[in-house]
Amino acid sequence: MSPLRVDLSLRSLQGKLLWGTVLVLCLIMIAVTVVVEQRQRDAIVGEFQRRGEVLSRSLAAISSGALLVYNFTALEQNAARVAGEDDVVYAIVLDAEGKVAAHSRRPERIGVSLKGEVHERAARADSLLVQQTVTADTQESLYDFSVPVEVGGQKWGTVRVGLSKHRMDDAIRKTRIELGLLAVVTLVVGGLAAALVARRIAGPVRQLEERAAAIARGELAQRIEPTTSDEIGRLAIAFNHMAAQLLQQRSALEDVNSELHRRYQELADVKSYTDSIVNSMTSGIVTINLEGRVVTLNPTAELLTGYFAGEASSRYCTEVFGQTPEIGEILMETLTSRAPIGNVPLALRRRNGSTLPVELSTAPLKGSDGKDLGAVGILRDLTVVRQLEGQLRRSDRLAAIGTLAAGLAHEIKNPLMSLRTFISRVPSRFDDERFRERFQSVVPRELERINHIVERLLELARPPRLSFSLVRLPVLLERIVELYDDQIETSGIRVVREFARDVPPVQADEEALYRALLNLLANALEAMPQGGWLTLRLGWGEGGDPATRIRRGFTRRVKIEVEDSGTGIPASAADRIFNPFFTTKDTGTGLGLAITHKIVQEHGGSIDFRSGARGGTTFRIVLPLVPDLNLTAGNDDDAR
Repeated sequence: MSPLRVDLSLRSLQGKLLWGTVLVLCLIMIAVTVVVEQRQRDAIVGEFQRRGEVLSRSLAAISSGALLVYNFTALEQNAARVAGEDDVVYAIVLDAEGKVAAHSRRPERIGVSLKGEVHERAARADSLLVQQTVTADTQESLYDFSVPVEVGGQKWGTVRVGLSKHRMDDAIRKTRIELGLLAVVTLVVGGLAAALVARRIAGPVRQLEERAAAIARGELAQRIEPTTSDEIGRLAIAFNHMAAQLLQQRSALEDVNSELHRRYQELADVKSYTDSIVNSMTSGIVTINLEGRVVTLNPTAELLTGYFAGEASSRYCTEVFGQTPEIGEILMETLTSRAPIGNVPLALRRRNGSTLPVELSTAPLKGSDGKDLGAVGILRDLTVVRQLEGQLRRSDRLAAIGTLAAGLAHEIKNPLMSLRTFISRVPSRFDDERFRERFQSVVPRELERINHIVERLLELARPPRLSFSLVRLPVLLERIVELYDDQIETSGIRVVREFARDVPPVQADEEALYRALLNLLANALEAMPQGGWLTLRLGWGEGGDPATRIRRGFTRRVKIEVEDSGTGIPASAADRIFNPFFTTKDTGTGLGLAITHKIVQEHGGSIDFRSGARGGTTFRIVLPLVPDLNLTAGNDDDAR
């Protein structure tokens, strides 16, 4: 497309600049014309009316003596003299009874009372009265000025002077024509100037449009040579930087995508492999939810119990295993204590009445965020189970890798789509200065967002390097609250502190614990944009299941609670709230709570939450006063 081409359509930037300028000039000239015309009109009319008032009062002054002595000849001479002035159509003198004493135009009406609303109002006037009327014979538009003739405070008559509006209307019409010509000249000159400016701007913008379209087609190796140092030149520099960054990011994403595709294929193969194993296992698998109801039975469990999965689902485990009550009792004990029970020999009485010797092992079911889901029971041949344990653990690890990989791909794709969408709007919204400012701020921010996601993911994945010291939790919480003082004040949030005085310092990594609590407080504040209550609690708490407490060798723990009165967490999201990349907000990476959960576990603690049906959420962290470092290291090795 030639830069010399003149495109006046409203779809082009050049046309928008030109017609926008012409429209603004039209509006300005219309406003100026209306204001000036109105002021000129008021001035002309005012001058005309002042002249009429002077003539009428002059006639009244020279006619007062003649009215007193009824000198009609003098009255007629006075009326004729006034009627000889420019624009005067008639001059009339009325006596005290409202009858014509002198008439410059119709002397035959002397002694007659003139009929009509205009004449009657004029005869009754006790001060200056101005009326618009027309002559009866020629229908000439005029102003009628009526002034009473008073002598010694008594009204002796009235004088009337009629002034033609013809010359006044001509003056007003001439003013309108002059203003119209001025407006036309202004529009022509302004339009030409706008066309020149639009033509000068359209060339670089058209070039930017072509390069942006090329990037939208995937041709990222684009560059624009800046020809000016103004906003267009700076935009060209920003465009070149963005194109280079996109090219670099695409290369990196292609490498990541290849790796993700390979991992996905591995995961799909392992999942298919694992499903086949579970369905073909010679051991029966039974899972129950937190209410003790059966959720799943694998085919082997169906054969062992005599129940099909469909008919056993949602029934209480104590009912399904009613002929072998020990199985239901062990499953419920596991659900209550949250501790696994292994290798319990039992005689399983099947639905058909036969007895089958089995070995039962149970374990609590937890989500990837550590939240309790229920319990699982395995009726198995111990030899087969040991052969399959390693494969199941590897499957779980690969499933977690797949979840992280899918979340990472999704989170990185979002800012890239934002960048692409933003670039595609450059041609249509370039004339919007606010858009250009947002362009130069959003593009670098989205690129930084990608880098931030990768850094947070590395923080979640890297092995812990904790440096334990005595940490005073009240001081740590106050440090975080102070960080958000401005946001708390702006949002109208009230902070309530409920700190038990006898809580001692804990052995912890201060900076790691600071990050964990910072994530919780940040989420709480974001849940209350319109204000609310933020409650911070410190106190004693046991936390953890009994078996874990015995194994760790301590029971004294500290409880930290962060409660907000915000929107709450939907029940549908409760099982995934600590999953990496899972979030209920429109913004954020979904890694904050996952990192918090990891830090708490590294300290040998636990974290959970509760959210009310009407809103409000409370996160609770339970930490040991002195963590078991050996246990922490063991957990880390398992995680790796």
